[in-house]
Amino acid sequence: MSLKPLALATLFTLILSSMVTGLPKGIDAIAQNQMSLQRSSISLDATELNQPLLLRIQGLNQTNIQGQIIVNGQVIKTLEGSNNQVNLSNYLSRGNYEITVKGNYYPSQGSVVIDLQGNQTQVRQQTSGNGLLNQQLNMEVR
Repeated sequence: MSLKPLALATLFTLILSSMVTGLPKGIDAIAQNQMSLQRSSISLDATELNQPLLLRIQGLNQTNIQGQIIVNGQVIKTLEGSNNQVNLSNYLSRGNYEITVKGNYYPSQGSVVIDLQGNQTQVRQQTSGNGLLNQQLNMEVR
């Protein structure tokens, strides 16, 4: 029997364990892999915040999500299940923002869609196939 498969499995386990850091209570695993980061950037007028600016995170085909929505380093929502939504208008004003959706989804072969929808704004990101959720939206509100 070859030791190569065992060595590879051990290496992958070590890599995956090194990606997980101290987590808030109730979150079993949050993806920390910067290699799987998807990034988008948008600008919008502050008047758009007078209407709901909805960030929706949806697991497709019974994909469950566990993670967090983070705005400029502050967790604003914990994600659980297959459908999550937050109105970002409540957290934004004029300025620059880094909005991150970070976590895991299962089954890892599943797919997750992240939509940002406002009166004049539509941004969509999708990830699938590895169980890691690490999406970032850089936003300027002017």
